[in-house]
Amino acid sequence: MSTNGGWTLIQKHNGLDGLSFEKTWEEYENGFGDLQGEHWLGLKYIYALTNQIGKPSKLHISIGDFGDQEAYARYDSFVIANASSYYKLSAGNYSGTAGDAFLGNGRNGTNQHGSAFSTEDLPNDNCHPLCILGDIMYLSCSEQFRAGWWFNACGSANLNGVWRSPPRYKNWASSVSWPTWRPSESLKFSKMYVIHQ
Repeated sequence: MSTNGGWTLIQKHNGLDGLSFEKTWEEYENGFGDLQGEHWLGLKYIYALTNQIGKPSKLHISIGDFGDQEAYARYDSFVIANASSYYKLSAGNYSGTAGDAFLGNGRNGTNQHGSAFSTEDLPNDNCHPLCILGDIMYLSCSEQFRAGWWFNACGSANLNGVWRSPPRYKNWASSVSWPTWRPSESLKFSKMYVIHQ
């Protein structure tokens, strides 16, 4: 941090600590993991970071695959709403090399902009009464994809998914996923930063 801004790492997922991201609403709200390793900072802290008066924030996402390639996605504004709105996601204009997986691929249910945060014990994912993916039907994106995230019946991105390594890291719906870059692979790592201007 500096007087002109700085950044805060709000999520790190790389399998090195074996941390499960299949957590409850309370855990996602308060944060979990080790801040020096794999972790989720906590929705209430991300809310505080992104709602400082006169200090707009951006989101920077860094991802890598098992071929040691890296990509990034940056959003020129990033805010999450308060707890009573289930920490609804608001991300601005995209730039980067990873593609805008929050926007998805233009199909219904892939746009996650404006989505509320969901967990298995508190689903806010627009699965009413259920979601359909191909020939699979389920009641909750968080239950199906085993993570808390800004799902939208169910969207495309999920950086809190199950970490999977080679040789069994392809074609899992519940993986660490940014499909506008690697559509069928679980990622080797993801990092999310809130950038303070």
